[in-house]
Amino acid sequence: MLKFYLVRHGESAWNQLQLYTGQRDVPLSALGQAQAERVANALAPIPFAEIYVSPLQRALATAQPMARAQQLALTADARLAEIHHGSWEGHPTALIRQQYAPDYFLWQTHPQQAQMPDGESLQDVARRVRSFLQETLIKHARGNLLIATHDAVLRVMLLEMLRMNLEYFWRWRFDNGSVSVVERLADGAFRLATLNDCHHLEGAFVNCETQAL
Repeated sequence: MLKFYLVRHGESAWNQLQLYTGQRDVPLSALGQAQAERVANALAPIPFAEIYVSPLQRALATAQPMARAQQLALTADARLAEIHHGSWEGHPTALIRQQYAPDYFLWQTHPQQAQMPDGESLQDVARRVRSFLQETLIKHARGNLLIATHDAVLRVMLLEMLRMNLEYFWRWRFDNGSVSVVERLADGAFRLATLNDCHHLEGAFVNCETQAL
């Protein structure tokens, strides 16, 4: 069986400030670094065939403790980068809600129809994710894969795996440092085994609902 261990990066400096981050290359906060170590400790018993990671430093830094522990190189892939929030990047939700009211309302209610001003749509992210999955499934038939990436990418990836429409984008929750597991069955279908597991983050948990998403 092929298993995907999907990890959302640890808390970033801008998560802490509740700013839209998108593809801005923001580092982990001190708490985010602690979360990365917690993830590595929790997944230490699992042998990974490969570790795929977004090239943004908050994802790279989240995966590095696991890579060191398992003596694996990180495979950075631009298709795993966060959705490009365009003009929203670097700004808090309150400002976006005020200055981009129609776009923000659409994003929150019908995300599959939203186009980030000067940025991406969920269809753009889905194309990247679909390409990544198709290539990865050709390369790996069984074993364990770790994928360290971002909130929007994880939401879209899970929808792609479970053959669900993008309108269900907000039905998932991925906290910083969380681990979700998806299994690929013999018939090629995917099965969700674990969603947003945060038990390893006791004392280092951050509620993602406080963030700009």
